[in-house]
Amino acid sequence: MRVLLVDDETEVRRFFARVLTELGSWLEVLQAADGREALELFLRDPVDLVLSDQRMPHMTGLELLMALRSHSHVPFLLISADDSIARVAFALGANEFLTKPISLVALRNVVKHYAPPAEQG
Repeated sequence: MRVLLVDDETEVRRFFARVLTELGSWLEVLQAADGREALELFLRDPVDLVLSDQRMPHMTGLELLMALRSHSHVPFLLISADDSIARVAFALGANEFLTKPISLVALRNVVKHYAPPAEQG
């Protein structure tokens, strides 16, 4: 399973990537520093799940979601400190919404939820 992790804060992105790769070798984490980079990466090589921060330069998480929805229905999880945008995110096609600070258990559970059954172990 390939997950695209999008966050403009390098340390946050690396931490989440490390947490996710601890789920097992069945999970590959790709990283992008903003929505524009994520969209370019996705269009070159699609993934199975996108986890994106909302507030980023060049393209927000919601803008990335809208751009991806014109190409794919890949599961999309939006992460934000502003829970007031959850309704908008779901209306635009987000599958999940997590509010910062993020529970690592919740993050792992969401990724496991979208993993193929053979990999959920």
